[in-house]
Amino acid sequence: MNRATRCGIGAALTLAFLLSLTACSEKAAPDATAPAGTNAAILIEPNVTVGKIHLGMTKAQVVAELGQPGRQTANALEYPALGLAVMPDPDGVVQVVMCGDVTGINGPFVKAFTGRTKEGIGMNSTRDDILKAFGQPGSAEKMRFGLESLTYPSLGLTFTLEAGKVHHMIVRLRAPEPDRTVTIETVPGK
Repeated sequence: MNRATRCGIGAALTLAFLLSLTACSEKAAPDATAPAGTNAAILIEPNVTVGKIHLGMTKAQVVAELGQPGRQTANALEYPALGLAVMPDPDGVVQVVMCGDVTGINGPFVKAFTGRTKEGIGMNSTRDDILKAFGQPGSAEKMRFGLESLTYPSLGLTFTLEAGKVHHMIVRLRAPEPDRTVTIETVPGK
């Protein structure tokens, strides 16, 4: 899969998630009926897990593990109390976990999502924290309204920052792609 295709898929997944959120109330809050303390910190292992959600898991297995979603769309199982949405492929296999809040740093799902990488990166981590933990991103994009996106393709991670702080993460669950090095050989006399 080439870079343009991967970027297109990432953009489509983000758009699908954004569209699913627009159907919710403008300031949807995490599920107030969830028992206190149910949002214990969860570990994000790039390409592999977001807490109990792991590589190769099916939609049915997610529901068995996390319970019925607070909302289900054609593209996502949304768990507002956890601050995340799970996005399966057409075959029902989980491909992406959207974490935090696409609406910005003050969105309700930023507080609800408690996941962190082993390096400590999660909601409200700074741009400098991310660079210290993972180095330079494969791509960085400045967007309108002071937003920035940092993508780490080999880790399957994309961070969206507002005012230099993480408010949304995309975690792709897939076997990591090897870094590709192109070698060009020249043949003398040709």
